[in-house]
Amino acid sequence: MKSLVYIDVEATLHPLDKRIYGQFIEHLGRCIYGGIWVGESSRIPNVKGFRLDVLSAVKEIRPPVVRWPGGNFASQYHWLDGVGPRDRRPRRFDLAWGWEEPNEFGTDEYIEWVRMVGAEPFIVVNAGSGTPEEAAAWVEYCNSNRDTYYASLRKRYGGKEPYNVKLWGVGNELWGKWQVGFCRDSEECAWRTVQFADYMKRVDPSIKLVAVGVDYDTEWNVDMIRIAGEYIDYLSIHTYIFAERQGKTYEDLVAWPVAIEENLRHVYRTIEQTKARYGVRKEIKIAFDEWNVWYPEAQPPYLTQVTSVKDAVFTALVLNALQRLSKIVPIATFAQTVNVLPLIVADDEGRVLLTPQYLVFKMYTEAYDGEVVEARAISDVYRPRELDINVPYIDVSAVYNRNRKELRLYIVNRSRDEEAEVELRIKGFAPSTLIHKWVSGEDVNDRNDFENPDNVRIQEERGALTQSRTVKLPPHSVNVIHLS
Repeated sequence: MKSLVYIDVEATLHPLDKRIYGQFIEHLGRCIYGGIWVGESSRIPNVKGFRLDVLSAVKEIRPPVVRWPGGNFASQYHWLDGVGPRDRRPRRFDLAWGWEEPNEFGTDEYIEWVRMVGAEPFIVVNAGSGTPEEAAAWVEYCNSNRDTYYASLRKRYGGKEPYNVKLWGVGNELWGKWQVGFCRDSEECAWRTVQFADYMKRVDPSIKLVAVGVDYDTEWNVDMIRIAGEYIDYLSIHTYIFAERQGKTYEDLVAWPVAIEENLRHVYRTIEQTKARYGVRKEIKIAFDEWNVWYPEAQPPYLTQVTSVKDAVFTALVLNALQRLSKIVPIATFAQTVNVLPLIVADDEGRVLLTPQYLVFKMYTEAYDGEVVEARAISDVYRPRELDINVPYIDVSAVYNRNRKELRLYIVNRSRDEEAEVELRIKGFAPSTLIHKWVSGEDVNDRNDFENPDNVRIQEERGALTQSRTVKLPPHSVNVIHLS
């Protein structure tokens, strides 16, 4: 299959916002307990109770931001339960997931862990069963240097300096009846958001707030912007592609990122149109703070699945879309990092398994500074069964670093069976050397397991760019091409 890719490095779309490569961790299944936290007395190697192998693996994908503590868990979590001496913290029944929560991993542990991995914190407050006063107290605990009660509490428990948490979510999926303290309609959620925002920003006016949006309900999003628009900075959107529905094929799965990209554009148009109609002056963008593919085996209480090459292709296509959209969708957090719909599987025997989706994040986050520039592909198309659209086999996004004179191309070959021979036509830049890294497999269902942990791996070729400027991309492959 022959294809063309056009890149114009002189046509800058916007700076790449690295926060699109964020991660999400929740008190659910074995994500926190057994995944991130094992305690200092565990036989699994750890540093201060944090599992060392998982910590190292997360560092490798360089997450710029990590969202916590939920998810559904956030809507019933009372943060004071998770601070202070661990042996004095209460053991609670988790109303969201039906577990016993030991509260060994709380705010101070979370802040220490995100600092270890080099990420910015993103805390979601309890806007379900919680109160605005409780949320404001949490902001004080994290950000205040005053001699007031909650700031002094942080200092007593070891955080001498403020944590400076700037990104806060006001609730999680409050439109869903599975949510503890869900809202009966969008107006109730919007007014609740106003109340929480008012309390929280009185403590620290510099914080940025993420409000609850819906990926499929325009009226909900209109009410959130109309009523709460002057109080918020981002609208949260969650999207999961449920792989079991109606016998979804590989071709269906890898077509869905086209619809995801268009839907995010639609949500942003709704934001802008609503602002104009109701005179909302605040700049509001999108936080795409839960996204993934979800398989039938990922059921409560653990929600564990081991994904394959086809899911790596899906993941890369979403990341390409987020690169193109990062001016209007500057924040995205993948759900989730460890053991729950995971990038990383960590078992109780001290073993870690890296999924093909993890390998995609590792390739994409090797360099995330630069500008997104004009890039388009001309290739054959196909028509998936689930979506009434033409889907190109080749998808491309491009990031150019002007200071280092380096161009990175993120090219996905959707074709299940055909290798793609891609001619690169580049305007404004004349590279001579090439580093080509890719993830693929013999079959779209190839995966890693503990017996064959490197069955799917990152492969690499280096050399001079050919005079014809063509590159060959394996079938069903994710490719990062570094040109200099």
